[in-house]
Amino acid sequence: MKRMIVGLSLVLLGGCVDMGRVGLHPDTKTAYFDGHPYQVESCLTVAAQDRRLYLEQDDPLPNGGKRFNLVEDNETIAWVEISKFSHHQTSATFYYDPKAADISASVSAMIAACKTSL
Repeated sequence: MKRMIVGLSLVLLGGCVDMGRVGLHPDTKTAYFDGHPYQVESCLTVAAQDRRLYLEQDDPLPNGGKRFNLVEDNETIAWVEISKFSHHQTSATFYYDPKAADISASVSAMIAACKTSL
């Protein structure tokens, strides 16, 4: 009986998380920008739109940072966490499918665009 309850709980909880194309073992890419978090968020939003993607705000991080889903055609293709790193720097960490070269290229292009504009 105990196994059945645990099994049923796992099945029900497993259906609540939408991993999108990110997967269980994502690659990560972290970039540091000279600017405040709101400037980085704004820049990444524009850079995403230039690639026909958009940032959808998710639940905030415990450290006060912001979390976003990078979305393409109503599907989450990456997660983005933006946090203040130091007094003048902000970090952005991207989590995405390690087998998706197109997503990796988009993330790299977004980072490059914001590094030059900030």
